[in-house]
Amino acid sequence: MHRVGDGGHFDRLLRAARTYWGDNPGGERCVVAEVFDQDIRAVVRTLMVAKAVCGAAAARLVVHGDPESRQLAEVFGATADLQPETPPVALVTGRVDRDLPRDIPVVHVHGTGTLQAYALFPDDGPRSFEDELPGRVAAFFEQYVWPNREVIRHSAERVAWQAKTGYQVRTDTERRQLRAYGCARLGLDPGLPTITVAAHAPGRDTELFETTARFAASEESANWLFVDPIAPDHRRVRSGLGELSTNILWSLTDVAVSFEDSDLPAFGIPVIQSGFSEGAHCGATHLARTASDQVRLLEEAVATHAKGETILGPEQRERARLWLWMRRCGADVPTQLLPHWAHGADYPRVLAVNLRYVERDGDPLFGAVHRMWERREPLLTRFDFRHPAGLSATLTPARSIR
Repeated sequence: MHRVGDGGHFDRLLRAARTYWGDNPGGERCVVAEVFDQDIRAVVRTLMVAKAVCGAAAARLVVHGDPESRQLAEVFGATADLQPETPPVALVTGRVDRDLPRDIPVVHVHGTGTLQAYALFPDDGPRSFEDELPGRVAAFFEQYVWPNREVIRHSAERVAWQAKTGYQVRTDTERRQLRAYGCARLGLDPGLPTITVAAHAPGRDTELFETTARFAASEESANWLFVDPIAPDHRRVRSGLGELSTNILWSLTDVAVSFEDSDLPAFGIPVIQSGFSEGAHCGATHLARTASDQVRLLEEAVATHAKGETILGPEQRERARLWLWMRRCGADVPTQLLPHWAHGADYPRVLAVNLRYVERDGDPLFGAVHRMWERREPLLTRFDFRHPAGLSATLTPARSIR
């Protein structure tokens, strides 16, 4: 992570932003951006999306955040108006919690990739951001992505191949060999199905996580892997498995319980979705909303996989590949302004060059934000999904990956 204010190129970045991006229209209407993150990549993304929303909504930019982040925000034309005289027309933030307002549009800017953001508008429903957003995303998926699956499929296969770089097992024989090795190493019965519980954040989804741990402690028909430490361990439960390689962990796994978004169904491993995910309602996972849902799904998973079958259906796997493509391609907007998230210590230098030489007119970032804002869509998109012919012309068939 490169913190805001660190490095010799930060002053150069400030000068470039002040010279080329320091304009800020006046008026009463304002967009509020929250920039409390210390990672300069997250701060700059939030500011850029907020600037684009300001253009779409004809509003000025107001920033709330830490002093270092506000210093960067000010050279982008932001003001530190902590209490605007009129309610803001939108909130742009990198954080999601249940205290987010629901009476104004909220845009949540993601890390990773090039540029990803999700949006919820007041007429989308009265519930919290996390409660309402998955349904809105699923409606978009059903209307624009699933009907175009034949057009998208080749690109989705390419994206899935790229996403699998962390899991390099190519054949069933390799997987069986690694599974046997992993079971021997952990002292587990290779004849039993293995359920892996991952991505749980302390303090979130506590009821479902504790329900899963109690079920695991009482279930004799499966092995249980908890990536994070839990106590006490049962004789068929292993926890604190951060030292296991991805290849071994996912070769052991017959079913995963995930508390965030997961790519595993795209690669043949079913997932019980037990926490928030933007794509939770897109049909790729088995969704647990309550503790009784969790128990029912775990019972079904253990019983089905004990018979050598799977709870992952073929349509689920196809939906998972399309959702994986959507997150990594269809909803990841390429822009010449923002360097890719993967840039490390060189990020401020690359960003300063981009701010100096890339014109905002016509950059996909602004077009994508304007489209999302005007159509009240729940996410930024690289393509205009309302024009399938354009989508078909843009996507190119994948070459053989063999």
